[in-house]
Amino acid sequence: MIEKELLKTLEEDTRRECASIIEDAQKEADDIIKKAAEKLEKMKRERLEQAKASLQKERIKRLADARLHANEIILRQRQLAVTKVFEGVAGRLSELRKGKDYPDILKRLCKEAMDGWDDSMKDEKAFEILSDAGDMLPGVVIMSRDKRFKIINTLNSRLEKARPELVSMIDKILF
Repeated sequence: MIEKELLKTLEEDTRRECASIIEDAQKEADDIIKKAAEKLEKMKRERLEQAKASLQKERIKRLADARLHANEIILRQRQLAVTKVFEGVAGRLSELRKGKDYPDILKRLCKEAMDGWDDSMKDEKAFEILSDAGDMLPGVVIMSRDKRFKIINTLNSRLEKARPELVSMIDKILF
């Protein structure tokens, strides 16, 4: 009987020990599962934040590209508009030759060119004055006889000198 009681006590102790071990193992497993779930949730949040940041960067890049492209198109159109304005002005300047005021304009251009020659070419006395020669633009060209020096005072050369300022003015007016 003592043996039976001893075996029974041993069996009960073993069962309690097993239950305790199983209970501890279950607690450890629950802790591991809980930590794994927390870690998984943290990784999900981090990846979500990374994806959001990546999408934001891509959005910013695409917006910048779109703005750049739009600015290129606007700039091309502005340049086209300015070019058309200058082409129209050049056409009008060539028509001035036919106008009644052209002889006065030509005299002033010639005087300005001569004043420029006198100021910059004091030692160079031999020169030719070319005006309205063939397909020359309206205005005057003074050239040294050896063709090393020349002063161009045509309506188109004056237009080109004023071009930067005129482009700015045209840009303000049109845009």
